Amino acid sequence: MTPKRLWRGLPVLAGLVTISLGAPSVSADPARTDPAVVTQAVQAGLRILQKGTLGYSEKQNCFTCHNQTLPMLAQATARKHGFKINEELLHEQARFTHESFEERTSSLRRGKGIGGQSMTVAFGLWALDLAEWQPGETTEAMADFLIKTQEENGRFFTNKSRPPLEDSPATSATLATYYLRKFASDNDQPEAEASVEKGRRWLFDYQPERQEDENSLLWGMHLLGAGDEMTSKARQRVLQSQRADGGWGQLPDMPSDAYATGQALWTLQETGLPTTDPCYQRGVTYLLKTQREDGSWLVKTRSKPIQRHFESGFPHGKDQFISICGTSWAVAALAATQPVASDRIPRNSGPIRFPRPPDRTGSTSGFAALPGCPFFCQPLA
Repeated sequence: MTPKRLWRGLPVLAGLVTISLGAPSVSADPARTDPAVVTQAVQAGLRILQKGTLGYSEKQNCFTCHNQTLPMLAQATARKHGFKINEELLHEQARFTHESFEERTSSLRRGKGIGGQSMTVAFGLWALDLAEWQPGETTEAMADFLIKTQEENGRFFTNKSRPPLEDSPATSATLATYYLRKFASDNDQPEAEASVEKGRRWLFDYQPERQEDENSLLWGMHLLGAGDEMTSKARQRVLQSQRADGGWGQLPDMPSDAYATGQALWTLQETGLPTTDPCYQRGVTYLLKTQREDGSWLVKTRSKPIQRHFESGFPHGKDQFISICGTSWAVAALAATQPVASDRIPRNSGPIRFPRPPDRTGSTSGFAALPGCPFFCQPLA
């Protein structure tokens, strides 16, 4: 069964914002960023993300993290912070993702036949979790795939030829380790616990090689119970890599961009840094100043094209697929500066506690709650 494309009759998120011909007025003092300007930027970003998501689904029928998971992160974060989103689109993205993996359940159980391997599957589980999808046979098979494909030393698959989206070992390890434990079946729990311990130990020993590694290492330490001391040190490394312009760059010799900046900011607030912190506000100012009039952010691709080019409806031509990722991170980071909506406060907002032996640092912390390529086709970002 081929997964159905996103429903063409989905209502379009309209009337939320009018983009002016000039850039929004941003104060030079980051402490004085106008919430109305941030709101306008988020709403504009959501509109262009919706256009790219729907346009992609008209051309392709396979799951990808650039047009499913990361736009869903932007939507879920915006909703959490009181923004109106297209709820039907979020649900349809989750259905589309689930069907993409549902038809491959037998391959997942064998640990074979999935392009992008554990990176694809982990991003798929993240997408489903963002939409609060209920666990079932398909998600259990996806978790089983992660257990079966983990390397003996605890590492998970990456693809160095597809930066920045697929080449971070820290991102792969963080997502795969967290989600294999969260979605493993009862029968797979012993193997899941062993895999989690291997994944944690590998991740906590890993030496970052790129900014995404630093960001994801911080996130992983928060999610996987590294303890306050290790997490604090990881946070300081992310903060220390902020540029004079307020942004972050993917690599030391690359300029700041929305992908690295949005990801760093979202991760910082997700792991406890107040969005009122001066470093966060400088990042917000950078994003506001670099947003395009159509609501997007341009991020230049570093990957060699391996598919025939097509237009998804998202701007920036050959850079469209990594730009939709950067735009998603930027929208999520900006949306997080607004108060949490009262109806989105979880009943239990504390960490999820999973039984496990203490790690070698002596930490007894549990796993923190996660808020709410080449993949099946060849990658495009």
